[in-house]
Amino acid sequence: MLKARSSGNAVADRRFAYAMAYKAGGDPASAAELVVQALDEAPDWAAGWLALGDLNETLGRRREAIDTYRQALRLDPADEAGAGARLARLGEMPPDGAMTPAHIAALFDEYAPRFERSLVDDLSYRGPALLRMALEGIGRNGPFQRALDLGCGTGLVGEAFRPLCQDIVGVDLSAAMLAKARAKQVYRQLEQAEIADFLLRQAADSADLILAADVFIYLGDLDNIFHQAARILVSGGLFVFTIQSHSEPAAFILNHDLRYAHSRGGIENWVTGAGLHLRHLDDAWARTDRGMPVPGQVVVLER
Repeated sequence: MLKARSSGNAVADRRFAYAMAYKAGGDPASAAELVVQALDEAPDWAAGWLALGDLNETLGRRREAIDTYRQALRLDPADEAGAGARLARLGEMPPDGAMTPAHIAALFDEYAPRFERSLVDDLSYRGPALLRMALEGIGRNGPFQRALDLGCGTGLVGEAFRPLCQDIVGVDLSAAMLAKARAKQVYRQLEQAEIADFLLRQAADSADLILAADVFIYLGDLDNIFHQAARILVSGGLFVFTIQSHSEPAAFILNHDLRYAHSRGGIENWVTGAGLHLRHLDDAWARTDRGMPVPGQVVVLER
């Protein structure tokens, strides 16, 4: 969960701080009582309602959790805090689009200062290495004229691929993450935008490599992304990405961890619909969670 910003009411903030201490100490019931008291002082505080929803879920109060998440969403329709994703997880909203751009941007703006340390050291992240190995496995290891790095974050993929690419352009929703990427000086251009909007602005036949490492965990339906990739890539161009995977019939689901997982069948259908060719698809985890590899796949598509 995002850190709750100040409610603007000193009494509410103090009670909320006490609540979080109780939560950290393993007493969610007392924490919930204190958050209710905080919300009595600041009833229009969306982040407070979301925190109460999380506590209600922890306590098994499903109906109360749904009601509090809906209140958070009413107070903040842009949904910076992520109430929509939680409602989708509980089956109360469609999963696609449940993670709003405002939520993703806020999440990573907060995460940016510790992102690389947490991802690499704590979660054993290896997304860029998987992309490199997948390309090497099909005998395509550059050089590439123009690459697009979707959801570039702090530039880990850019660093890994800069020796192979004459030109790399990155896009991300988070200004704080882009500032970290900019400092590495591996991108010719960086844009703050949604991936779909960014791709729409790219000229046809303008890139020979599109990269996306651990990015589609924040996107559900990938049909439009695949069609745009097919339009943008030159003949023989490659689209290389990782996904979090699942084995259910649905093309994608929103997991309990509030991350999207995609199925092999869903990927294959999107590939066919976009007129791309599947060059490589293999089980491969990009990161761990609580010390265990998160099921995933690495995919290479060719136009």
